Amino acid sequence: MDAIDKIIAEIDNKAQSERASRKAQEEAQIATWYEQEVAKAKSVHEAQLAKQTKALKQKYKQLASRQQMEVRQETLIQKQDYLDQLFEEAHEIMSKWDTTKIQRFAKDNLTALALDQKAVLLPSGASVIAALTPDYLASLNLPYPLELGTGKEAGTPGFVVDVSGVQYNFLYRDLLQEVRNQDGNELTKKLFS
Repeated sequence: MDAIDKIIAEIDNKAQSERASRKAQEEAQIATWYEQEVAKAKSVHEAQLAKQTKALKQKYKQLASRQQMEVRQETLIQKQDYLDQLFEEAHEIMSKWDTTKIQRFAKDNLTALALDQKAVLLPSGASVIAALTPDYLASLNLPYPLELGTGKEAGTPGFVVDVSGVQYNFLYRDLLQEVRNQDGNELTKKLFS
């Protein structure tokens, strides 16, 4: 029985040794697989984190740009409103000109016209009609014949010079609008720089 017990003990030792070896081998494989899976998970997590961070930065940048654009637009609207107010105040001032200022404005503009044929001056607005009389127009000694046409009492202040159907517009509001259209950007820069 000793021999059988010895053989059994030997087989048992060999089996335990193989089990221990197999267990160690399996545990090593499991540990390697686990480390690989953890590394993959970390890699995926870092990639997702980087992607989310990039998306958040992009969203922040877009929101910041949108906010800056809204601020610029609001500022531009305020500047345009202020410029509109200035031009409206200029129109009100021009509309209240006395006879001397109206006549000086008319003289400056009528002498600047390079005309070589008869023209008709059409005044508009009560104060302009009162200031630009036939006697005043005759006193200008213009290089072209100018006669006074029928004015519009209720019209916007200023005057129109008609030369054979071609009209030169000196209505205050229209002149101011033309200045606004041509020089508005430059005026805005000068006012708000």
